[in-house]
Amino acid sequence: MGDTSITKEPFMMSTPNDSAVDMGHMDDKTPGDSIDEIKHFKAAMKKVDGEDMTIEIDNMHSGLKSSETVTGDSGTSSFLSSVFKHGAKMEKFVTDNQSKVRKVMIVLFCFLYLAYFITALIFGATKDCVNTVPLICLTCIVSAFIGLRYLWTHFGEDVKVKCLRPCLESIENKKTKNVLKWLFILIVIVSFLSVIISTVINQPSNLISVAGFVFFVILLIFFSEHRSQIKWRPILGGFTLQFMFAVFILKWDFGYKIFHFLGQQVQVFLSYTDVGSRMVFGDKFMDHFFAMKVLPVIIFFSCFISVLYHLGIMQMIIGKIAFVMRLMLGTTAAESLCAAGNIFVGQTEAPILIRPFLEKMTKSELHAVMTGGFATIAGGVLAAYVSFGVPAEHLLCASVMNAPCALAVSKLLFPETEKSKISKKTHIDNQSSNYRNVLEAAAAGASASIGLVANIAANLIAFLALLAFVNAVFSWFGGFICFPDLSFEWICSYVFMPVAFLMGVEWKDARIVGELIGIKTFLNEFVAYEQLSQFINTRRDCADGIILSPKSEVIATYALCGFANLSSIGIQLGGLTPMAPNRASDLASVVLKALFGGIVACLITASIAGLLIVHVPDDMSSCIDMNSTTMVTNSSLLFNTTEPSNILYTILTNTTLPS
Repeated sequence: MGDTSITKEPFMMSTPNDSAVDMGHMDDKTPGDSIDEIKHFKAAMKKVDGEDMTIEIDNMHSGLKSSETVTGDSGTSSFLSSVFKHGAKMEKFVTDNQSKVRKVMIVLFCFLYLAYFITALIFGATKDCVNTVPLICLTCIVSAFIGLRYLWTHFGEDVKVKCLRPCLESIENKKTKNVLKWLFILIVIVSFLSVIISTVINQPSNLISVAGFVFFVILLIFFSEHRSQIKWRPILGGFTLQFMFAVFILKWDFGYKIFHFLGQQVQVFLSYTDVGSRMVFGDKFMDHFFAMKVLPVIIFFSCFISVLYHLGIMQMIIGKIAFVMRLMLGTTAAESLCAAGNIFVGQTEAPILIRPFLEKMTKSELHAVMTGGFATIAGGVLAAYVSFGVPAEHLLCASVMNAPCALAVSKLLFPETEKSKISKKTHIDNQSSNYRNVLEAAAAGASASIGLVANIAANLIAFLALLAFVNAVFSWFGGFICFPDLSFEWICSYVFMPVAFLMGVEWKDARIVGELIGIKTFLNEFVAYEQLSQFINTRRDCADGIILSPKSEVIATYALCGFANLSSIGIQLGGLTPMAPNRASDLASVVLKALFGGIVACLITASIAGLLIVHVPDDMSSCIDMNSTTMVTNSSLLFNTTEPSNILYTILTNTTLPS
């Protein structure tokens, strides 16, 4: 377009009605005539360059109406009109060439990052800079992911047509399928047996955990809804996937180091919550540990998860895990997606991922959804347990292991007897974010956690008060038989003591761990983890009090990692019923069995952990020996150790000599 600056020569512009607007002699017009001319000019500019060009003209029009005279600098108006026109042209260019502009920006970013990466490597050679190994690892992982994604996007169809499809067609034969299936089963059995034997040879007492696993499976079969119609593929597939996760994390040194590293990074990441807590509550916020240290962690983590959802990262991770579970277990896409979602979000948030399918689900599928919710914990409360001092790597491991186990337990406890209406749905589209930007997503995530934080605080106040009252009642009745120490915890400790022992807990610790299981089941897991953290911190700090062995602590961590308690029944029904109001009666009919399945799923996970973790020596004659003990499995499974010199210094500096 040519220059539109206003000169002394008349400038004629055609209007939509083929009339002309004389801009050159505007100064000769009366105010009323000038207003009419501007209206025509505005319409013409809107026709030529779009809506954005009329903004300044509207301002000119308003000014003329208020002053009733045509005044102002014609050069300024011309400059602003030119700016708006060129801005509109730029916007149109970017819109029309969006893909090219994106590619240019990506290439520019890659060059900038490459320059930064090379600079970091150069400066990393000096002793004054931070070690560049983490940056190199991160760069390699991201580059590999982007490269594979690019190759799959551009050559994926060719790979499917030329490689995958012929391979699948070659095994379509029923005989070939059976041979491959039994070969896979044989490989899995041999692998598992070799792992179990290698562990048991070093520690024969770990066979107790195998007995516990068998006992829990028999218990599920005994209480199964339709024992004669049990389909073993999802059950064996679920337990196989769970065992594979356990071996990778607990037996393989590389896998454990990965999760140990992730656990450390989670702890560091969550520690940034203290900055906000200190700002809101002051420097002495640690004096009120739970209210001002633990609960704010949930707010921060909820904010972070909301941002990941907005960016689509969480949907991608959940989708990949769901695909693996669907492939291994043969469950529907909706069941697998909900089970995978339970690893990261809560028992009422995960079903939102499959909300359109809840109305069409069979009772067995609804049971699987509810069991998955009971058998896992949300990321927010996991963060709170980490702040208690519970090992983050084992909480992460338990969350991952419980997802396939919950599906296996569900299909064993409530087998499918109906024809699924959603079995042909092999893919569920990711839900797009409703937020306009990252800041809005972060703010919404923080606000959404307010209800969760308030609910946790209210439940703790209510349940601890109720527990104190129940203990007072038991103590009152116990006083009549000369046993005033009778309490709810004492009863639970003996009822669940055999269960704890079958999971692999040492007999001397079985009563304490049984007590924790009872508290988790009848009250909630938050109270149980709070008490477990006291035992953990007592051992770490060499303080006076009850001390559990490190192995018993780890098994208890796995056993408590789930929402399976009586109070969660109302939470699940309250969350699922509004999503599927027509299935309210079905949900109510399977909720108790789902609760039982969630409890047993956690116990099975703890049994597998007890099988693969090597026993700690019984000799704990001194705090120094206990804290410096290193747990080593057949492939060097290492636990955190504390330097004996530091422990000795702590003991000496905190010991008061008698006067």
